Amino acid sequence: MTQELQNFIQDYVTLLQEKYNQSLIKVEKSETEADAAFYQGASFTYYDALDLLKAQLEAFGYEIENTETIVPELGKPKKLQENI
Repeated sequence: MTQELQNFIQDYVTLLQEKYNQSLIKVEKSETEADAAFYQGASFTYYDALDLLKAQLEAFGYEIENTETIVPELGKPKKLQENI
């Protein structure tokens, strides 16, 4: 994998993780059940995107050192200092 591609993937993962974390915060701060449900759906979408990206990297044979750091535990914030 080129350094440029590695940097792109690392930035993309970080941005998705930030959005995932923000959506979890919004679930907690929601004033209505409808808002909470919306942000729970958003959280799952970001989680799914991270999981899909990890699966594709593995399927295409990229050896990423810490692939477990890509996908957070569902429903829990991701520590952002852990990147691929």
